[in-house]
Amino acid sequence: MKKVFFTLLTLSFLIGCNIKVENTPIPLTDSFPLSQADINDFEKLTTPITQQEPLLLADKDLAYFDNLRTAPIIGLGEATHGTKEFFQIKHRLFKYFVEHFNHKIFAFEMDFSEALIFDEYIQTGKGDIAEMVKNEMYFWTWSTSEVKDLFVWMKDYNLSKAPKDKIHLYGIDCQTFIYNIPELRKRLSKLDSKVSTKVDSLLSTNSITGFLKNNDNVFLKINNAIKENRSSLVAKSSENEYKFIEQISNILIQTYLFNIGINEPTNSTLRDKYMAENLVWVKSLTEFPISVWAHNAHVQNTDGSTVIGRAMGYFTNNILQGGYKSIGFTFSYGTTTNWNYDENKYVVMNITPDDTKEYSNELFGKIKTPNYFFKPSEVYRNVNLKNYLTKTPFLYTGGGYYAQDPLYKKGTFLPIIESNFDYIINISKMTNSDCYRLSK
Repeated sequence: MKKVFFTLLTLSFLIGCNIKVENTPIPLTDSFPLSQADINDFEKLTTPITQQEPLLLADKDLAYFDNLRTAPIIGLGEATHGTKEFFQIKHRLFKYFVEHFNHKIFAFEMDFSEALIFDEYIQTGKGDIAEMVKNEMYFWTWSTSEVKDLFVWMKDYNLSKAPKDKIHLYGIDCQTFIYNIPELRKRLSKLDSKVSTKVDSLLSTNSITGFLKNNDNVFLKINNAIKENRSSLVAKSSENEYKFIEQISNILIQTYLFNIGINEPTNSTLRDKYMAENLVWVKSLTEFPISVWAHNAHVQNTDGSTVIGRAMGYFTNNILQGGYKSIGFTFSYGTTTNWNYDENKYVVMNITPDDTKEYSNELFGKIKTPNYFFKPSEVYRNVNLKNYLTKTPFLYTGGGYYAQDPLYKKGTFLPIIESNFDYIINISKMTNSDCYRLSK
């Protein structure tokens, strides 16, 4: 996602183009560095997904992931922000984890207070969830019927459950002020007029964009004011309510620091560090394991020797001192929803087999069964496959691209290495998400 204030992008409902893609294996060419024997070896290490409808995957198929049962946090990635199959499989996996691993929370790559809006629906069933997902979802990426269906399932699951057994949605990102500022003001106004007045006076000195130009960190002052009045705020509410208020003020500081350094090389890493801290905070709300929804680039457990390039998965695993597990997604070709920066519109991007030549996506498309699971740790025991995968970048897409300077430039993206993911789910032919921001 390019930067926090691409709110304007989320207000546009523009036309995309859907292009038919044939579901056939990518043929072996002379330029491909692996032999057919190597490809056959890789195929033997995959477990086919025979059910083509992700939401209909049987429990016996998902038992493949049962070794993750005791993991306190499981990250569920996506190789694009706009693929139907990725979203639906994550929905199905979360359902399986709730029913078999006792997961209680789905932490999302979205704003903390934004997620509270949707969690209120999940707890009470109040509101038109389709309209909420269409109009109140900040980023276009989750404004889809697939995410709406997940929230409906979570709401239905909760209907017959006692409060302690209900599942929740929480946000862990730190890119925007627009939900957290009003949420903080609302909560403080109900509890303590003195603290509320002080916070209001600090916030009234600037517009939202003005905070980023102001070197005097207003949000640190707000955070200090809240902490100094902890006893009073707890007495007038509860320990849990105070935890939420303090966390919102913590995230406002993160958002400020992230945005003032938006062009710094390490800024994406800073965001991932904050996301990990927020994720571990969310985990503190329950003794049970939780799931995370985010891009592959966030959930992966990169363990490089330098800070640059480390992801949320790495920072989370570091805080937990082990135990964090991740499931990544790969693809070979197909269509995906995306934002075209050059044309300022939402589109259905077509990625062809030619686009993925010389990327590891090419290997993933050479298997007879198009959709499958595999464990990188097993694949990396094969020397030829390890050499190929460690040297060959993997093509993915984020929250936007430049048509004149496509994301898929040779060498732009790092290879998938063994430590990134504990499991990978490959969907050879992906189809674009049903995004509400695309004109029908």
